[in-house]
Amino acid sequence: MASIEYRARSTRVVAYINQEKLSFSLGRVTKKTAERFANNIDTLLHERRCNLPVSREVSNWLADLDDTLYDLLAERGLVEPRVKAGTLSAFIDSYIAGRSDVTERRVGKLKNAKARMVEYFGDVKLDTVTAGGADEYARWLLTKLASATAHKECQIAAQFFRHAFRKELIDRNPFDGVTVGKATNDDRRAFVPREVIQRVIDSCPNWQWRTVVALARYGGLRCSSEVALLKWSDIHWDAERFTVTSPKTKRYGKPTRVIPIFPELRPFLDEAFSMADEGETWVVPMLAGDPKRNLGTTFRKIVRKAGVEQWAKPFQNCRSSRQTELEQKFPTYVVCSWLGNTPAISHKHYLTLTDQHFTDAVKTGDQRGTQTPESLRSHSHKKTRTVQKVRENVSFSEVVGILENARLAEEGLEPPTRGL
Repeated sequence: MASIEYRARSTRVVAYINQEKLSFSLGRVTKKTAERFANNIDTLLHERRCNLPVSREVSNWLADLDDTLYDLLAERGLVEPRVKAGTLSAFIDSYIAGRSDVTERRVGKLKNAKARMVEYFGDVKLDTVTAGGADEYARWLLTKLASATAHKECQIAAQFFRHAFRKELIDRNPFDGVTVGKATNDDRRAFVPREVIQRVIDSCPNWQWRTVVALARYGGLRCSSEVALLKWSDIHWDAERFTVTSPKTKRYGKPTRVIPIFPELRPFLDEAFSMADEGETWVVPMLAGDPKRNLGTTFRKIVRKAGVEQWAKPFQNCRSSRQTELEQKFPTYVVCSWLGNTPAISHKHYLTLTDQHFTDAVKTGDQRGTQTPESLRSHSHKKTRTVQKVRENVSFSEVVGILENARLAEEGLEPPTRGL
């Protein structure tokens, strides 16, 4: 058991490691600090002897030790030597290079986050970024980006440092618990009605664009990645289903999913099949299986040509509109299986409150609870009160009989109460 020796100008803790006396000079510290040091040394020795994982309290204590004391523990084999962290830029570059499981679009977002971190912190040593600096960086992001984007980049920063912590390059993640803004921007969420999307489809320059819009709005496919990878071999006409290849969910072990050929979608697939060349592989040949094609600019021009009001995130809101529609008819787990997301994600990013919800709420309801004031007044007029007079000199037994059969109130919400 570790002991504490108090001296005039310093305090030291003495412990025995493998029957060898070892002293740790702490300098001028409080009694509480010395006792905490001694207790943690005892706990560390016990965990090492019993081959137990290091507890959270001891781990946090080790993280706060200066290099001299920590190196002394490392020399005795009680802890692993500290690995010196590299620079912020070099570490993030190596991290991104190792993420072969993510799409190129995701890699682009990681690189953008890295550029902003280096812009703010500079190419500093990784272990010099503090929790306070992380808080200030999060607030700085709000001055540069939209709230939802700042929130996401703060999460990416935490992801970088979490990896560094797990690699034991740093003692703690300074971004742990740091957040800013909010994950969603409800102002950019919109429901695209069918009459609007029909005008857009009518303004499309050719059948391929009509197929793209229909797959996004009535099939709920991600555009352009899932639309571009759709092949004719994926269309199972007899089963009235088709298979969607999804790069986004591939890294989660779900590279494909199966969707019904919805009645609204069938005419557009029929048209595309009749227009396809013999031996054609892709349902939308102009995309040629390229999931990175940018269709947003042309799609906005088509919407403008249709004479309808532009909506934010054109393809994503088409997809979220389809999920909102399907949720009215099918269970959530079924719709999420078709559209390739989770209930939590759908509620957070997809489901949209529409004007039709208000209209339906007004038209329908519990008829038992929708009586008008007039009907309530007419019902109240039907209530009567019966007064039974008792003649003079009546016998006691007759009075008891009257009271037993008397009602204190008319029958209404509660049953009648017999007299006492």
